Amino acid sequence: MRSKESISQKYMGYFFAVFALLLFSLSNCKEKSMPTETTDEAAAEADTLPADFLEFYDKFHADSAYQIEHINFPLEGLPSAEGDIDSIVDQRYFWQRDEWKKHNHFTDPSGQFEQWFEILDPRVIEHWVQVRGTKLVIRRRFANLDDGWYLIYYAGLRPLER
Repeated sequence: MRSKESISQKYMGYFFAVFALLLFSLSNCKEKSMPTETTDEAAAEADTLPADFLEFYDKFHADSAYQIEHINFPLEGLPSAEGDIDSIVDQRYFWQRDEWKKHNHFTDPSGQFEQWFEILDPRVIEHWVQVRGTKLVIRRRFANLDDGWYLIYYAGLRPLER
């Protein structure tokens, strides 16, 4: 027979996973709009990103067909964690085209998230979204390939691996 503690831990993990997915889903269900940040830092960041990337980024989130065309499926990445403890992934993980859910522009009217871009290389840009006060992050990597920008990596909401 299971102990109350193990059942409680199991349900807390489910609760956390549902809560995290709900937060991310709610942010994706908003009408298409640009992020609500208007700080000098956000403006400076936009100035450092390549103009062709910004154009791609807007179109990628506005047009579902364009988005699918600009993802390298099967897309390498990591699944969302099922709790506040990182699940160990023993093998490489790939997102499949037929299971893909459209990513919309990220909006955060409640201020519960922090987001930033890292330019890893002139042709590779990483987008990070972190739940404030936690180590939970979503990470997407875009690359400028021969025929334009593509999403090449996506890690769902999970604890930071650093």
